[in-house]
Amino acid sequence: MSNQNNNHEYYERWTRVERYQHWILAVSFIILVITGFALKYPEAAWVQPLLLLEGQFALRGWLHRIAAVVMVMLSCYHIGYMVFTPRGRFLLKAFAPNRQDWADLKDNFRFLLGKRTAPPEFDHFSYMEKAEYWALVWGTVVMSVTGFLLWFENLALKIFPLWMMEVFTVIHLYEAWLATLAILVWHFYYVIFNPDVYPLNQSMIDGKMSVHEMEREHGRELARLRAESMVPLEEDAEVTPKEISQM
Repeated sequence: MSNQNNNHEYYERWTRVERYQHWILAVSFIILVITGFALKYPEAAWVQPLLLLEGQFALRGWLHRIAAVVMVMLSCYHIGYMVFTPRGRFLLKAFAPNRQDWADLKDNFRFLLGKRTAPPEFDHFSYMEKAEYWALVWGTVVMSVTGFLLWFENLALKIFPLWMMEVFTVIHLYEAWLATLAILVWHFYYVIFNPDVYPLNQSMIDGKMSVHEMEREHGRELARLRAESMVPLEEDAEVTPKEISQM
């Protein structure tokens, strides 16, 4: 992190509960990716150590199912959090697409093409963050539905013809590839490899963003907070849920 990021004024970006949700999702997702591809491609060299561990026990399958259940339970909790808490409703409103996203997209392309001197300023979530969030929601629904249909195949065959199981398998596989590549290429670039945040965007660790980071990534929100006379939080200051919901 550059010295510019190490000033002593911070805004709370993520609450503790939201960071827990993120890291539970990250761990369950990684386990699903590793075990899922290990089940699909058992001949791969990197899968061989897992096969040695399995013996007579279907380690890959059980880990895959346990991680899937954890992700589904987390998704149910997340829906409740977003619908029934003030902070969740604030985030849900902030994630909603609007006309400004289209204007920001066009301005960002103009900046990347050298037709604009500065990138656009973003609000609490940029159009890129919104796209990533709703892609995650869509991917979770698709993977959960197809995954459980494949898990409980005998029950699914009472409803769907056999050829539909092949369709569910193909959808499950290619959505897995799409989700994995999106995380490796898109998400990892924005939180790790982007020169502005390298070696790591730490907001999902301590929940905070410095004023410099806010200016760079959420300038429109920072301007609004300043206009509303919101005072930046001092380092290590505790923020109550009420204060967060008002941000």
